[in-house]
Amino acid sequence: MDATPEASDAELGEITRCYNLLYRRTSRHAPARVWRAITDADELSRWMGYPARVDLRVGGDYHVTFTGNPDGDLDGVIVGIEPGRRLTYAWGLSVLEWRLEPDPDGAGCRYTFLHHGMPVRGVEEEEGVGAGWHAWLDELDMLLEGRSLDAAASRARYARLCARYRSAIEAVIGPI
Repeated sequence: MDATPEASDAELGEITRCYNLLYRRTSRHAPARVWRAITDADELSRWMGYPARVDLRVGGDYHVTFTGNPDGDLDGVIVGIEPGRRLTYAWGLSVLEWRLEPDPDGAGCRYTFLHHGMPVRGVEEEEGVGAGWHAWLDELDMLLEGRSLDAAASRARYARLCARYRSAIEAVIGPI
């Protein structure tokens, strides 16, 4: 007698919705300079505003300690690296990827940041991740330009972006 339950008796697997966040930016700085800003722990800490640690190798840490953030730290593991061109790390259920390429006009570079598989978290502030990455990329650009980062201005920019990202996310995944 086979004790294996019938397929219809088994509990179904959980089905969740995920989305991607894609940002394309242009910098007046060479790819090597942008690379250093995203892979050097001290520079990463400066533009993200939180302590960071980076062990730049496949299997190494890509960690940012979000002090006081109820969503937890960015506790990533590097899963792909092409020095100066591509950095990929896993963070929870998501994969995050930076791609850098020289600007065809020879003036700086183009960089892409992609957050693959962002799960719909079912929280009131669903738009916070999109708005947060957008604001941090603005701050990365400011760091590269040598402009000072202002915490109050960053919070205000984040708040303005939240409303825009909420509408954009709801247009893709439905009401949150």
